[in-house]
Amino acid sequence: MTPTPLPRVHTMTMPDGIRLGGLLWEVDDAAGIVLLRTPYDARRHIETGRSWAGRGYHCLIQDVRGRHLSFGEWDPYQHESIDGAEVIAQLRTHFPGLPLIAFGASYAAHAALEGAYGAMRHEQSAPDGIIVLVPALGLAETAWNPDGAPQIEHRIAWWHEHGIGRQSREPLSPAALANRVRQAEQVGVISAAREWSWPTAVFERWERLWKARHTNVRSRYVELTAPLLVVTGAHDFFDADARRLAASWPSDSHLVTGPWGHRLAADLTDPHAREQFDNSGGIGGIIDGWLRAYTPFAARIGRLEPARYVSAFDPNSGSWQQSRTAA
Repeated sequence: MTPTPLPRVHTMTMPDGIRLGGLLWEVDDAAGIVLLRTPYDARRHIETGRSWAGRGYHCLIQDVRGRHLSFGEWDPYQHESIDGAEVIAQLRTHFPGLPLIAFGASYAAHAALEGAYGAMRHEQSAPDGIIVLVPALGLAETAWNPDGAPQIEHRIAWWHEHGIGRQSREPLSPAALANRVRQAEQVGVISAAREWSWPTAVFERWERLWKARHTNVRSRYVELTAPLLVVTGAHDFFDADARRLAASWPSDSHLVTGPWGHRLAADLTDPHAREQFDNSGGIGGIIDGWLRAYTPFAARIGRLEPARYVSAFDPNSGSWQQSRTAA
């Protein structure tokens, strides 16, 4: 067996001179290249890079602007379209002729989708395939439940830990988080944040978060032609958004779901259920099957409507239930 290659530190320079850093795995006779852009430190995604290299793909895991190995100002959910499009363009130049897959979970799923949108909008070659897991579609989707209730606790926790500066901070203690939630419920999320000693720019972004509008995925991504694989979970707070994305995608889409939350298989705490899930091939097996179905990402020919597929993991039988739905 050929050993998985070690990654090398990789940098790209954006048109405004900002350098974005990450880790790049390169393999012999690559089937394609996978791009993952994250705010959570590329060095914490080593296993993801190794898994893609093991599948025979080059893999670039890059920190988004202003985070960890990348320079610039960290402004959540604001730069991923422009930066993502430029990264895709440079990868296309460096690896000519190889199919490119945009991949990511949570915020990185937003980066994958927005990079594809930016490439399409700037008349560049968009990704050939897109894989997103528990996707955070945008600011508004992180701030509000589908029923309109505010995600106060989640947002306070996330912005304290990840929303300020190049490095993530230690999370708030349960007591400190509960205190801030009480403040926000009493005086409002904006007024409460004035007491948290946040930098002015971060406070302004916090205000923008609560004024943001939901993403109209049907109109925003209408010109994208890449097939889409969406992995959600019945207990994930982005589940409704993931389903909306898959149902409105302009090309073929495959929705994968199961009895888990935002941490996917890590939420399967029952040992028997986890064993059944692993024996079924897990989400990695679903990805492998999707790659076999769509590689080399040939254009759809002769079909007027996109195909819609759903795979649901049944913990009772320990198997995946497959179905095709109406477009």
